[in-house]
Amino acid sequence: MAGKKDLIKDKDRFSILVPYIDRCYICGSTNGLSLHEVFYGNANRKKSKEDGMIMPLCREHHLGTNGVHNNKQLDLKLKQQAEKIWISKFTDKSLSLSDQIDLFIKRYGKNYLDE
Repeated sequence: MAGKKDLIKDKDRFSILVPYIDRCYICGSTNGLSLHEVFYGNANRKKSKEDGMIMPLCREHHLGTNGVHNNKQLDLKLKQQAEKIWISKFTDKSLSLSDQIDLFIKRYGKNYLDE
């Protein structure tokens, strides 16, 4: 469980993936929204919050049968989109793509673009 110091309040969370956090990325619903950390798990959840790797999802697209936590294809699609955006925002463009991907792997532990 995260300590109080590690928590980022919902009102302070942001996304570099979409210009909004008030409607579902998949269907546009404003009901039952969750701010999904695209890269979750112990260490990556905190990094996702720090980097703005947040995707607003309605309950169905977050936890439902076809939601990101139950649909590996959707989960991978969001991770691939997020990786591309992270590379474009956080790496030096003078580096080779391979070196930019290596920086992403160093941060999040895996390259999702080749899957």
